[in-house]
Amino acid sequence: MSQRTPHQVLSWALLLTVLLLPARLAAFEVRYEKTGYAVTSGMDYAIRYELKQLIARHEQVLRRKAPAEINVSYRIFNTYEEYKAYSAAQGRAVSPQLLGYTASKKSYKPDSGEIVSAQAEVITWKHPQAAVLLATVLHETTHAVTQSFLLHVPLWMNEGSADWFGKPAWAESEAQKSDRARRWLTLRFMLDEKKLPPLRAYLEAESYDEWSKQFGGNIGMGYVVGYSLFDYFMSAPTAQNFLGTLLKAPTIERGAKPGALFTAQLDKLWRGGLPEFERGWHNWIRYKAGLEKPPGAKP
Repeated sequence: MSQRTPHQVLSWALLLTVLLLPARLAAFEVRYEKTGYAVTSGMDYAIRYELKQLIARHEQVLRRKAPAEINVSYRIFNTYEEYKAYSAAQGRAVSPQLLGYTASKKSYKPDSGEIVSAQAEVITWKHPQAAVLLATVLHETTHAVTQSFLLHVPLWMNEGSADWFGKPAWAESEAQKSDRARRWLTLRFMLDEKKLPPLRAYLEAESYDEWSKQFGGNIGMGYVVGYSLFDYFMSAPTAQNFLGTLLKAPTIERGAKPGALFTAQLDKLWRGGLPEFERGWHNWIRYKAGLEKPPGAKP
């Protein structure tokens, strides 16, 4: 199946949009570390455009201004071996299944928890398919932005929102459409077969090891479930506002276990509690799956 390259994805209209975006959103700096990999102009435009969009969407959902300073650097290696060696030197074990990761730090006011500056480094390597590299970079860029807005983030939200934002409509390829269809159809199958883990246990999870246990070793399903939950929250303005209010609540944002704290507040404040939220989410899965055709099906 053919893939669109970043150059093909980005049109002159998109470039013009980038240049005309309000200056107030440009509170960030992009830097590319020297690794031997040459970042294309298309990739650079995509990163800068999406950063501005991500900052704007986070301001909208969380109803708070971005930190005065957001610096994101990109360390893209030509080979997986270089990526692995660098990561090992940083004390981080990786595998070919870990397409990339983000290391971040931030400065904040101890009394209020307000983040005043944030720095992040996205680390990945040049994947054989340009679309995979672009999706990985945008996924990790979402992590960089989310972590510059919130002190602590539940695991499901951190990965689910990154999967959701990391696949913007303007970059959609046929492969991406097929991936989206597989996600929703797989979720509906798991729902019908009663193979989804208990929602409370999933939302409270704080580690990938917990996801591995919940999904029989398939950590990737943790991302898919998080993606669907975030999509459900984004489906209506009231749900968006509810999510934003919960995420920035001091008890959750500054707590040691944001997943458990978020779940307790969701159960307490959502009308009908966690059972009603879960029913609504299940209905959303069935609705979204109904909009998709099985991959490979003829129109």
